[in-house]
Amino acid sequence: LPAAIAAKLARPQAPAIAFAGDGGFAMTMSELETAVRLKLDGLVVLVFNNNNFGTIRRHQNREFPGRPVGTGLGTIDFAAIAKAMGAEGSKVSKNEEFAKAFKAALNAGCPAVIDIAVGGNSLEPWADNN
Repeated sequence: LPAAIAAKLARPQAPAIAFAGDGGFAMTMSELETAVRLKLDGLVVLVFNNNNFGTIRRHQNREFPGRPVGTGLGTIDFAAIAKAMGAEGSKVSKNEEFAKAFKAALNAGCPAVIDIAVGGNSLEPWADNN
């Protein structure tokens, strides 16, 4: 999110799209207030929500196979948090819902967050990468 804010400030006429996992976004989501205050329309955050700190889990599984600790997250409603901060927020749980949500986010007239439900093991294909 912070990099997307910088990109939007550098090129205000262009959309800025942030890609974040739920754990990563949770660490910087307070910057959404900055984006709202600066009226950065065309800034869209795609939050890939699998209810865990996937990168940390991946590293733990690499070093300690099958023994991840403290990487699970509870259910966080990022769309509701976005709305509470004055941004647009929506949720997507099916592929066919994405295009409509993305178009609405780009045209919201304010920053927007799309909370995208993904499978809990969505990072597993990359688990062996160093």
